Amino acid sequence: MQLFLLTMRENLRPTEFTLSSVLSTVSTLLPTEQGSQIHALVVKLGFESDAVIANALVENYSKVGLIDYAMKIFTNMGVRDLISWNTMILGLTNNCRVYEALEIFKELVQGGPKPDRTTLAGVLMACNYGSFVDEGMIIFSSMEKEYGVVPGDEHYACIVELLSRAGKIKEAIDVIDAMPYEPSFVIWGSILHTSLIHGDLKLTERVAERMMELEPQSSLPYLVLSLAYEMRGRWESIVRVRNSMKHKLVKKVTGCSWIGIKNHIYMFKADQVLHHGGVE
Repeated sequence: MQLFLLTMRENLRPTEFTLSSVLSTVSTLLPTEQGSQIHALVVKLGFESDAVIANALVENYSKVGLIDYAMKIFTNMGVRDLISWNTMILGLTNNCRVYEALEIFKELVQGGPKPDRTTLAGVLMACNYGSFVDEGMIIFSSMEKEYGVVPGDEHYACIVELLSRAGKIKEAIDVIDAMPYEPSFVIWGSILHTSLIHGDLKLTERVAERMMELEPQSSLPYLVLSLAYEMRGRWESIVRVRNSMKHKLVKKVTGCSWIGIKNHIYMFKADQVLHHGGVE
């Protein structure tokens, strides 16, 4: 961003690629108002009709939660490439506007470019967030035939989580069993959480063991399994799980969050209340 400001001081006209790169940076690291300032500069320089810039603006506003602004830019775009459609679908999905995401997808299928794997991942994610089981299964089942896209890990993860959250554990396992390759740790994780919620201890044990094999250093399967045993008062089993964690040197990863305030970026750990020497 500083380099961009230096360029402006030198009266060097930025290109559409420069502006799109700056917008990408603004959406992840810098305050929201700076994105609006860059947007104003885009208009001033006459770049508002450029597809690259418009896509960057849609992504920027989507990431900072100003999804209506993103939608307005998308609607007014003269030419939309697949990146435009994908960015809008993902933006709506990530802002919990799942109905609109599916409507945009329908418009794309009817008159836009052919959807790709990113499009379908975004649409399946929308189905997952909205608990649209039937719609999700129809799209997933028709991916290869209708759009020529072979389901990848991101698509399987969405559909397995969708079915799991709906309590359709058998159907979710059937999807996993039909996969042409080994399911990932994330995919098994959806089954693990659902089996715990529905009290299926045997399934919880089986899935937890598989996840331990895939990622021995992850604490997740051990913690879920311990909780399942605790719910049943099986204290000896809990001790066994904890001893196994110590033996395998399983690490607990502390989550963290990033927040931009004016021109500074702050990081907070999950167990931290105050920043810079505050009391935790």
